[in-house]
Amino acid sequence: MDLWVMVNTRAGKQRAREYGEQIREALAREGAVPRLCYTETLEQASALLEEAARRRPDLLVCCGGDGTLSQAVNRLEEQGASLPLGYIPLGTTNDFASSLGLSRNPEQAAGQILRGKVHPLDLGRLQGRRFLYVASFGAFTQSSYKTGQGWKSALGHLAYVLESLRELPGIRPCSLEVEGEGFSWKGEFIFGAVTNSTSLGGVVKLDPSQVCLDDGLLELTLVQMPQGPRDLGKIAAMLRRGKLEGELVLHRQVRQAMFSCGQAFPWSLDGEYFPGGETLTLQVQPRSLQLVY
Repeated sequence: MDLWVMVNTRAGKQRAREYGEQIREALAREGAVPRLCYTETLEQASALLEEAARRRPDLLVCCGGDGTLSQAVNRLEEQGASLPLGYIPLGTTNDFASSLGLSRNPEQAAGQILRGKVHPLDLGRLQGRRFLYVASFGAFTQSSYKTGQGWKSALGHLAYVLESLRELPGIRPCSLEVEGEGFSWKGEFIFGAVTNSTSLGGVVKLDPSQVCLDDGLLELTLVQMPQGPRDLGKIAAMLRRGKLEGELVLHRQVRQAMFSCGQAFPWSLDGEYFPGGETLTLQVQPRSLQLVY
């Protein structure tokens, strides 16, 4: 087997090189001889992914955060390549990995891949860009891409929480119209997300019994502008419990949707900044990610 392992050295708590050697040893114990590649920058990762698209290894294993895997998915598509991918989570929150039940232990995750099989999973596409598990806007969204890597590495998940708290005083609603199959919503929303995951940075939870990663559906959640502290408390409780119901939180499963706003507003796709626009089209790409675990 031609096995490549891409290790993002900026992921997690700056132990990626140590983890890389653990992963190499774990794969060797299973009889594999991997090509281990460390990347320090986005440019280095892009160059490696372009090489992988040309040479087509049997399996490309991405080691890092959810953003590392997301970059691989998008870069390979840009190069017109479709490869089976493995994922070893080394990031700070690893929401997507948690939804899949992947081990946070690098050696165990490596063994899980070699003993695993290909699972076709859904992807989302927002205005031409793919995402693994979340496209979001509004409150708590900027914290995912504004929190510095140093703080992420030093504080882990707490860094996201602290940055989210800093956002609260500056929350402004977005006047938005959302249309999809059989529904049309219009209102003032402080947060919106389209997800294929059971959690978002520990801030938002979704009922695992209601989330399936290969059913051709994504979960759309919109949070209305609260009228006071009492409403805000209700919203926070619902998001923590994953029971999204009532007039304050709108929730349904979608295959496609259209978002329209009077002005462009930024989004976060898998934790990375996305400029957005006045009108955005969302689509599901059913079972188009070939993930081995």
